[in-house]
Amino acid sequence: MDTVLTMLRFFLSIKTYLWLTGISMLLFLLGSVVIPKNLAVFSLINDIPLLRWLSLNGEEASKTFWIYLLIAFMLILWVCTLICSIDAVIKRAGWKNAIKVLSPQVLHLAVIFVLLGHGISAVKGYKEDVSMRVEDIQSVRGYELKINDIEFYKKPGDNSTGWRVHILIDGHPHEIEIGRPAFYNGTAFFAKSAQEKKMKAVIGLVNDPGVLWEIIGAVVFVISAFGVFYARLSEETRLNNA
Repeated sequence: MDTVLTMLRFFLSIKTYLWLTGISMLLFLLGSVVIPKNLAVFSLINDIPLLRWLSLNGEEASKTFWIYLLIAFMLILWVCTLICSIDAVIKRAGWKNAIKVLSPQVLHLAVIFVLLGHGISAVKGYKEDVSMRVEDIQSVRGYELKINDIEFYKKPGDNSTGWRVHILIDGHPHEIEIGRPAFYNGTAFFAKSAQEKKMKAVIGLVNDPGVLWEIIGAVVFVISAFGVFYARLSEETRLNNA
């Protein structure tokens, strides 16, 4: 019991939050110095889910250790935020001050949802590019892909050439072009580039399983922000009328 109380005091302490935030900011600063000096190592960090990228660069621990520390501190901050929000609701919530008390905690909950989404995508998500010619058939990430045709055309009122790819995904026909991906079974298929002479295209696959949590977090954030604004406006109105 004493151990549980000690852990609760640790997570509820404002000092814990400030120390974790301060150290995390220093780690971010360290990363901003390390990355430009090691572009060969970090060049693909935005193109691959984080945990997969870390596993591929395991031998570069001297350059990536700060990311592991940052993940650990973010996880502890996530737990701190959750516990503090629950504690605040239990201790202070009531019908009369529900909006005032709950809105900031729901705001925290929104951040938790966004971090959860990023975490899920880092663990289960993937990004992969595949180069294919017309009539090629390739199996990628469990999907059977076949390019039936690559259509090139002149854009109206523009000298540039546009293009679209007619592709079969598990036998289902789709058209994809720049800015118009196809979505199938939770995976997005992007047309990244094409070569007219070789009738060849690069298809990008992106699976982001945490995006739903990120969207929920964003919506909850906006709603709770209005709640915070309304609570403060109501408090100022009450004080002015007192």
